[in-house]
Amino acid sequence: MAIPEKPACGEGRRGWAAPAALFAAALSVRLAVAIEAWRSVPFLRAPVVDGAEYFIRAREVAAGEWWSTKMEIHPPLYGWFAGTILALFGNGSFALYAVQAILGAATAVLLWRFTRLLAGPRAALAAGGLAAVAWPAVFQEAQASAAGLSLFLAAAVLNLAEWATRGRPLRALAPGLAVGLAGIAHGMMLAFGLVLLLPLLERTRRGALAASAGVAAALLPVLAVCAHNAGLDDGAYALQANVGLNVWIGNNPAADGFPNIPQGPPYDDVVDRAWRAGHLTSAEQDRHFRAQAVSWAVSHPFRWLALVGRRALGTWSAAEVDSSMDAGIFHEALALDAAAFARWWLLAALALPGAVLLWRGAGEKRRLWAAAAVAAGLPLLLLVTSNRYRVPLLAAMVPAAGVALEAAWTRRRELASRAGAGLAAAAVAGAALSLAGPGTPRTGAYCDRDMLLGASRAELGDLRAAESHFRSALARRPGDPYLLLMLGRVHSRAGAAGLAADATVLALAARPSYVDALVQAALLLPAAGRAREVEPLFRAALVADPSDPRIPGRFGEWLLAQGRPADAVAPLRRAADLQPRSRGYRANLGLALLATGRPAEAEPLFLSVLEDDPSHSDALFGAAECALARGDRPEALRLARAALDAGHPAAGELVERASHP
Repeated sequence: MAIPEKPACGEGRRGWAAPAALFAAALSVRLAVAIEAWRSVPFLRAPVVDGAEYFIRAREVAAGEWWSTKMEIHPPLYGWFAGTILALFGNGSFALYAVQAILGAATAVLLWRFTRLLAGPRAALAAGGLAAVAWPAVFQEAQASAAGLSLFLAAAVLNLAEWATRGRPLRALAPGLAVGLAGIAHGMMLAFGLVLLLPLLERTRRGALAASAGVAAALLPVLAVCAHNAGLDDGAYALQANVGLNVWIGNNPAADGFPNIPQGPPYDDVVDRAWRAGHLTSAEQDRHFRAQAVSWAVSHPFRWLALVGRRALGTWSAAEVDSSMDAGIFHEALALDAAAFARWWLLAALALPGAVLLWRGAGEKRRLWAAAAVAAGLPLLLLVTSNRYRVPLLAAMVPAAGVALEAAWTRRRELASRAGAGLAAAAVAGAALSLAGPGTPRTGAYCDRDMLLGASRAELGDLRAAESHFRSALARRPGDPYLLLMLGRVHSRAGAAGLAADATVLALAARPSYVDALVQAALLLPAAGRAREVEPLFRAALVADPSDPRIPGRFGEWLLAQGRPADAVAPLRRAADLQPRSRGYRANLGLALLATGRPAEAEPLFLSVLEDDPSHSDALFGAAECALARGDRPEALRLARAALDAGHPAAGELVERASHP
């Protein structure tokens, strides 16, 4: 793709001035927001919801576990990225947000460069300025979120694809690989990024070969992640385990157009719908919810279009940005929020005419880029439920918006005489509506601001503040089982066993099959002198939800801990039958059988676990006991030593028994 305007004499020496200034401006804005947020918002030091999941995975990566051994809710790239930073700078440092600010500033420079190649220096300066202060990106880059990394990769795809059109077809491997990496940051980026490879077809010769090479490179990291996930216990799935659930939340009759959980029960109640329908693994649940979303949209096309319209209106408002699975965590907490500029509504208002200008302006090459940008945005607008997954769309919007600003400046006198007053009034009205829009949208308890603040305060050890937030949330949602469960955990950490048990029992009364509450009750009720209440609650839950393997599994674990292995066999066998891929259920069933004098039945279970995980300490210990029971001391000694190396607390005594007849 040729540069539209020839650089002026001496511009090479001054070529770094514009990108350096943009980088400095974008970095200053991001650091200012991140520093203020770090000081005033507890969610950055103790993330919740998706941020908590990301931090759990990042800490595992920092400890050396690059590939997770269990089902992940999110694709792995951001966990690797954040884990590397935590390994270098420590778990509780500001470094992650500082690095994300640097990455965001680099994104602004990349979008400046691409727009300069596409439409000239003035449009590039406008686009770079918009990217430097784009609030959807700045907001997400100040959190534990993959949005900033995805946007950086999308901007890299644009630049690499442009570079690939000016050389050999194999150059397309570079933008293709960037698309693949973006895809393992979030799966929806595949729909976005693959479309951005379309301009590779503009090559006069072997364009199809270049595009094919790009797509092949994009598949490499994706297939590697899929191959790993296919071997996990929770069923074969692709990049992440709740793609179907996210699609359903955003495309179902109960949705109100915001990206949060529909008004009513919290997130795990939605998951339980799939459990009750017999879909036990993550892969089955994904298919179940995707099928529901497509079926409902096809059966009610006009209602679905109305939902898409409400979601689009929410996307362009400030409230949508400030409520993306975080219940407005920055709302009224950041002074810079009030001064935030370049929100969705402004970027959209500029990008749409900018795309038209690109389409009409300068030949087939620009048309192909404009078409790719528009097509790339459709999946994110129509399907994705959350702002942070739409942020990469800025890579397509910002260059077009820069073109619109440049055209407006060039024709400023004509615009002022014809429509300047109307445009100015519309811009002022849009800004007023955006800034004065609903700061706290309708959400379920899962996204309740006080609930999230309480969770963060509890994580930080401020239990009194955590209790206050949970009680405030309960005042608005009395009897909510999720909030009662969280309040019980705070009481437990504070040493108030009686209050913790009372709150947990209330949560169970509101939702008898609440597995998390059952487990918590099993831990808390004995300490409160109410151990007799534990077993009836488990049995009631088994009746209420017989298809959920977690209930008999936890019940069997509790019976084992109570020294009742004979009673534990039946519920553990039920759990293993419902979810045969679970190593934990099989290992516990083997331990129960072993404790009841049935090593011949237990040994195949232990060996099946060891086939999946050769370092499973309980399975190694149980297999050693079984080998010892049938008189094979060498095998028992080998397995006992392996259990000792794996950290089993009783393996040392077993080594002694196996060593001495």
